[in-house]
Amino acid sequence: MKVEEISVYEAINSRTNNTVAAEVNGKLAFAPSGASAGTYEASSFVPEDMKRFEEELKEKIEGGEFDQRSFDEALIDYDGSESLEKIGSMGIALSLAFKLAEGYEKNRYFPYPLGNAVGGGEHGGNTAIQEFLILPVEAESFPEAIEINSKIYREFREKHSRKIMGMNDEGALVTKMDDEETLQKLYKVAEKHGARLGLDIAANELWNGEKYVYPEMGMELSPKQQLKFVKKIIDEYNLYYVEDPFHEDDYYNHKKLTVETGCLIVGDDLFVTNEKRLGKGIEKGSCNSLIVKPNQVGVVSKTYKTIEKAVENDYVPVVSHRSGETCDTSISKIALEKNIPIIKAGIADIRISKLNELLLEWQRMEKAGKNPEMGDLPLL
Repeated sequence: MKVEEISVYEAINSRTNNTVAAEVNGKLAFAPSGASAGTYEASSFVPEDMKRFEEELKEKIEGGEFDQRSFDEALIDYDGSESLEKIGSMGIALSLAFKLAEGYEKNRYFPYPLGNAVGGGEHGGNTAIQEFLILPVEAESFPEAIEINSKIYREFREKHSRKIMGMNDEGALVTKMDDEETLQKLYKVAEKHGARLGLDIAANELWNGEKYVYPEMGMELSPKQQLKFVKKIIDEYNLYYVEDPFHEDDYYNHKKLTVETGCLIVGDDLFVTNEKRLGKGIEKGSCNSLIVKPNQVGVVSKTYKTIEKAVENDYVPVVSHRSGETCDTSISKIALEKNIPIIKAGIADIRISKLNELLLEWQRMEKAGKNPEMGDLPLL
């Protein structure tokens, strides 16, 4: 594709922090950012010299012929580092805008929406566990899946209204309950609607270098005790999905939990959408799934290489939003193009942009007689 014009702009995200928007050939994309970012992620910031960088990139790129890989390589070459330490969030914003200009393919198999119902941790809330998640495993269509998640969210909010204090960064409910009480109450509502629960424990944020600390429950757990605790709640609440149950360098216990449970054990901070770190996890047998966040690795082509490596090795990719979001719908398009079985995209607030993208596409396909279907969920 010939790149006629590129532009970058300052914008704001859902936490009212500055971010980067970028246009390639008139197609606009935004860079998200994370609150609980892993140590090994690519750089994510708005550079002070953005206008100068824009002008220099225009000279380097405009008028040239590129595919996604060569465009991304030009960005990395200009930056001088794989982690985009100079241009920061400009990298993923420009890369996503190029992909949008080039065009996405649309698979007719849709992902299941993994909805964040209750939140805490670094995203704001009373619980140490960062996300209490719902997966509508019995849904037969994407509209039905959205309806199930919404019903559970509303019913939980109404049933426990005296203990609900509002919403956090991700549109998730904040409760006065501790972690286990929240899990107990949400489990009852989800079970009624045929949904399974998941957790993003975000253990990096609980780890003090020696123990995992759960302040509301008065617990400080060694890695061995953390393993026992997570196995207990997997069994007790029939969890389908557990993300980041240990800190970002603990490949060993991620492996043990994977081997000892029939659950989807998902690496986020462990892998940070990085092909090399995923390769290390595959070699060690750590996890059976990974979070995919394009800004973690800085460009789209690297994101796709990681997805492809995961699929080749029977690791389940879960494409995901960030806590500092925009109305950009790139991850929804990526989910359809790469046939990703699960999209983690919230339930309420700004994240409905991701859900609406898929909801509308489902209806467009139905009108066109393309027979959209829900994809296959693993481990069911």
